[in-house]
Parts: sequence; structure tokens; C-alpha cells
Amino acid sequence: MNHPGEQRRSREDPGVVAHHGMFEPVTTPVTGGFAHMSARVGTAQVELRFEGSGEVIAGSLERFRLELRCDQNLSAGARLGFARRWPSDWGSPQWENPQAPDYVSFSTPVGTGMRWWNTRLHPWHPFDHILLVELLHNHPAGQPIHASFGDARWGSSGFSVQTFIEEASPLSVRLLAHPQGIWHEVGRPTVRVVGADPSRLVLTLPSQAIAQQNFSAHLRCEDQWGNPAVLTGPIHIVGEAGSPIIDTPVFLPPEAWLRFDLRLPHSGWWRLQARAGERFSCLSNPIWVGAETTNTPIPLAWGDLHAQSVIGCGARTIDQYFAHARDFTAGDFSSHQANCFLVSSHEWQQTQLSTHNAQRPGQFITLLGVEWSGASRVGGDHNLYFSGDDAPLRRCSHEFVDDKSDLHTDLPHIQDVFNHYRDSDVLIAAHVGGRTADLQYHDASLERLIEVHSTHATSEWFWFEALRRKRRVGVIAGSDSVDGRPGGSHPGQMGVRNVRGGLTAVALPQLSRRALLEALRARRCYATSGARIVLQWRSGEASMGDEVQWPSAGTPTQPVFELSVAGTAPIEAIDFFRDDTLIETHDCYTLADAHSRRLRVSWMGASAPGNWQRARMTWDGRLALRAARANRVEPWAFDTPAEGIRHSNDTEVSWRSITAGDWDGVILDIEDYDPGAAELHFASEPLSFSCRLDVIGKAGWRLDLDDPSRSVQLRWIPIGPTPRELQLKFKAPAPDSDSHAYWVRIRQSDGEIAWSSPIFIQYGA
Repeated sequence: MNHPGEQRRSREDPGVVAHHGMFEPVTTPVTGGFAHMSARVGTAQVELRFEGSGEVIAGSLERFRLELRCDQNLSAGARLGFARRWPSDWGSPQWENPQAPDYVSFSTPVGTGMRWWNTRLHPWHPFDHILLVELLHNHPAGQPIHASFGDARWGSSGFSVQTFIEEASPLSVRLLAHPQGIWHEVGRPTVRVVGADPSRLVLTLPSQAIAQQNFSAHLRCEDQWGNPAVLTGPIHIVGEAGSPIIDTPVFLPPEAWLRFDLRLPHSGWWRLQARAGERFSCLSNPIWVGAETTNTPIPLAWGDLHAQSVIGCGARTIDQYFAHARDFTAGDFSSHQANCFLVSSHEWQQTQLSTHNAQRPGQFITLLGVEWSGASRVGGDHNLYFSGDDAPLRRCSHEFVDDKSDLHTDLPHIQDVFNHYRDSDVLIAAHVGGRTADLQYHDASLERLIEVHSTHATSEWFWFEALRRKRRVGVIAGSDSVDGRPGGSHPGQMGVRNVRGGLTAVALPQLSRRALLEALRARRCYATSGARIVLQWRSGEASMGDEVQWPSAGTPTQPVFELSVAGTAPIEAIDFFRDDTLIETHDCYTLADAHSRRLRVSWMGASAPGNWQRARMTWDGRLALRAARANRVEPWAFDTPAEGIRHSNDTEVSWRSITAGDWDGVILDIEDYDPGAAELHFASEPLSFSCRLDVIGKAGWRLDLDDPSRSVQLRWIPIGPTPRELQLKFKAPAPDSDSHAYWVRIRQSDGEIAWSSPIFIQYGA
């Protein structure tokens, strides 16, 4: 008989004495709908049978069953554990509603009583998502225990498959045969997760080229979750006006990506379109085409320097990881950053080998790296980048590493890291991560970079704190992803992440490892939330990352800064900062000549500074119009299909939304607008209000609250798009005797953001 499950979430459980490494990763692929595994548990023989599809579609609903038999009696208090790795967003098992997705049931022919609950057990990391089952009575030898996921008998539509591709997605099945015994892994069946139906095309061009000279373009097709998706049929590459760029169409292979040569006839900013039938069309990132080499800026290279694979707590092999960055998301560089306390000596050897093998000189650069992952109280997460193909691994601890023979090499505090690597060519970046870096610790010769955006959150607070501390660091962004998709990580069902991953742009005269490290160390880089926004930030001869003494001979009274930017979408605003203080805003929406009756309602906030759990703010809510109607409603800046509009009509909209320092929203096409009486009522847990529409001026209307920081903004969208390219000048405030960092933030109409690295100016002696 089945007993109701008891849902309980805990970090520890008295019956669990397992340690990482006790379970050898012996996986069994599911083929032909079945997988059979066996294991010795003490003197007992345990058989495990998996029934279900061996290949499943990302984000779909599937059903699978497991049957476990033991040739000895299992006593009351024995437990089964079903565990998935940290990045997994497979469904969370539930038993309250048999007709809903993710329903799970347990049964035995002899009616053994059972209870079950969801939990997380720290010693099992990185197998963090755990369903535990406890036997309430003795269970006779040879009798099966059945587990049914997505049990259809009472109407459940199935069990949710994770949203990211994985060649071998594992389910670890573990047995505690006696309450005072130890856990054993009895099987690890794996299934292949493949992409879903095509959702969009992505055409990626280099940021610079020369007229009439060939360059390499990249085209890919994604499903709604950002996975490779098979698209058949011709794809036409055309200019923005629709004129063909190449005479013959291109076809994507089964891998869903393709590189091909293009050339453009004359200089200027270009954006190209890729079209496939009536359904699929996309606009490329901007490319500056120079008439000749002399008028072309230093080329930009793009990449994701921060993510991890199954080496660490992530998914997919490290070779598949680098291949995704290079081949599918068209990155120019990448680094693998596993949590150091998870990396065995063998895995570090594999990391060194794979990092070397993935490199393509002149095309794709890899940096050997590791994430020093000490707790925040001893310094917090820092990314380490090495210049060669090999380097000794110095961990923060051996917490999840079985082989303790090199325990003496650990660097347990970030100050130990700085002391050990000082006067070396190692490059270090601080980031929010799972264990947020403590910025009171710093070494200016090593720590040259700070991460402002990742799938954890948009962490401007972190960047501002570094600026308040007068840190002379450049700004970068990455994914810090665990789904094995560097350069294109999505938060999926938002089980362990909040937003899409970012990218780092580096001014790079040549695509080599040495040049990349030199440019990053010189801070000639900037960050974006994922869009390939082209940005130049200068003051005279100085550019991003430079340090300038002021005044110098022949200089004017105040520094003048020049910005050149080309967006992937129309530009909404550009913000000019001195340190963490906003000095001036060039607001394209406010400056527009005329505004439509399209109203954008957007919200932003973070529950607390820190990682994805601390930052997450839930905005599920609704709005209602009074004395006004909307003939159309569309989503704005949501990060995943798991968010977005849930219901809408001409007077009401409801949504699901999670923010972590980023913006989400909806756009309403307003009709029957009565300026004297029309109101908008907004209701959500973080913030609720009412606002008359006639108070929303050209600059919009905004409500900001603190503790925690959160905002809602209402803006009328201009008639016609704002510029996508801008050249601006900003004059610094009156100089003083201090040093300051001057930088800009670009905000696009689609919610994408870019942050420049600063130019650092020292006034006076």
C-alpha cells in the first residue's frame, strides 16, 4: 500500500553518513527502453531495473519507472535515495495532486509502508536534488519496490525533463539497507536529453571587418530553452532592407550550427538578417565594416570565461563544454572554472588536456582555469586563469576530494592565494558566485577583474562596492553556469539560476592566449548581459582600463570622454558614472520627438546582495486598467519560458516573474485612453501601487523602494525606434585631488545592458 509522502527540506539527516566519492560513477545508458544494474550492498545482492525512454526532449513530459529487489530482508528504517546533480531542473517530485505533472508514487506487492520527502544533503554534493524514501516496516527479501515518476494511473501528464541538453543525464539510485548502515549507490541510469522544436535563429558576425574581404559568419538554430534545434530547409542571408547578401541559401546540418564566408561591399555599420520561410527571421549583431585596415578599430573578441561541466558540479563533459562554446555559441575564447574543492587530481589532468585540445590558434582560445571556492568568510569565490597548458592545482580545501595525499598544498584563505601567486602571471577575477567574494581582500597586481553579471544575477551592487573601495579593476560578465552551455546558458525552470548568462568583450589585436591574457590584465574589456553590443570608451589617447594622471601638459581643465556605441537593438539610455555615482544620463526615450500609446510596465529588484538564492525576488502578480483598455499585450525582457504572461485580456494582465537585479515587464498597447480618469493598478508581493496614466511624462514614472532594493517603472515607448548607433561626449565633474573611475552603462530597449571598464584618473600629485 502507498502512504502519503511527507515533504521535508533539510540540509542534513541523521541517517546519512555517505561522503562524496563513496559512489563510483558507473553509469548505465538506457537503451531500448530498459537498463539493468546490480550491486553488492554488504553481503546482499541488489538488482535495479529502469523502464523508460533512453532519449528525451528537453522541457518535455516523460514517464519512467524503477524497480529495486534485494535478496535479503530490508529492515524498517531502511531508505532509498533518488538523486540528481546540482544543475538539474528535472521536475520536483510531488504527491499532493495525482493529476498534475511530476506526480510520483511508490508501491510494493506486499504493502510495505513507506514515507518519502524531498531534501538536500550536503555530503552528497553535487547530487543535491534528492528524493528520500523510508521503509516503515520490514520488507521481505526478493520482493520488488516500485517507483513511478509521472504515474499515469490517476491522470498525471508526466514528469518534467530538464531544459538543457545532456548526452548522459544521470539519476543516482542509492540504498541504506539498515538504519545504522552506510549508503551504497546501486545504479546510475542515464538518458540522453536532446533539443526541442526550433524556436529562433541566431546570426553572429564578427564585430569588425574590411569591405570586400571575406569574414566568417555563424548561424545556429535554438529551441525555446537555448539548445541546438534541428531546422531543415533553406535559410536566406539578406541585408536589413531585404536585398540578398549571398546568392544561394544556406542549410543547417543536424548539429544545428554552421560557419560560412561572407563579404560586404562598402564601409559603415551593417546588420544582416537570416530568414527561413515565414516563421523564422533574426537580425545579427552589428558589424563595423571599414574601407581599409587603417580605419578599423582593434578587433573585439567575445567569450564566456566562467562556467563548469561535470568536472565540478555541472553537466556534460568538459570536451562537450568547450565544443559548445566554440562551435554552437560562436565564442572566440573560453575557460573552464570548476569549484576547486570538487576537482580530483585525475579530473585536473583531464581539465589540462581538454583545455589544450579545445584550442584552435587564431580561431578559438582557451584559458586553463579553476575557481578557488573558499567560503565568503575566508575570501569567497575567485576565478584563476593560468598562462600555460598546465599548472599545479591548489585548492581551498579537500572537502569533496577523497585523495588527501596533497592536502598540504591547500590555500585555505584568499590571502594565501594572493601570497602564493604574487609575482606570477596568474590572473584573478572576483565574482558573486555561490560564496560571494569578500572585497575587503584584494591584491592589485593579481586581481584585475570583477564580474558584474552571470546567471546568478545582475550584480551591480558588487561592482559599485569595488568602485567605492577604489579598486582599479576591469569589468567582465559570464555565465557561471552549470548546464554545460558556456556562452549561451539559460535559467530554464529556474531551479538553480535566475537570468541568462553574460559575455565579455575584449579588444584583441590577435587571437592568441598571450594577447588575451595581456588585454584582460590591462582591463581592455567590457561586460554585457549577453548581447554583442559594440562599445568604445576613450578620453584622448586613453581607453578602457588605462590609468591617467591629471592634469598633464596641454590638457584642458576637465577630462572629456568619448563614447561610440552600436547596439543590437535601439538604445534606450546611456548612463555616465564617476565611481558609483551617476553623473549624467542621455535618455533617448525622453529626447524622442513623439511617443506612442504603447506603455511599458517593468520591474526590477533583488532580495539581497549575493548568489542566486539570496538575490532572487519573486514578482508573480497582476495589473488592471481603469478607464483604459489594451488591445494587445506582449512580454518584455523575461529570461525563460518558465516566466512570462499567464493571462491577459483588454483590462487585466497576470504574470510569473523572478528578478535578480535585472528587469522584467510587459508592454500594453493602450486604446480608449481617458487622460483624466485612466489608472493602472499594479499588485505584486514586492511592490503594489496605483498610478494615473496622465502623470507618466516623457521621462516616464518610477517608484523606488529600499530594504530590499526594488523598482517599478512606467514608460511610453517613442513612435519609431531610437538610434542604434550613438557617438557622445561627456565632461567629467570639476577635478579634485582624489582618484576616480569614469565609465558608462548602455541600456537597450530590449532590456540588454553593457558596462564599460573604467578609465581611471588620478588628480593632483
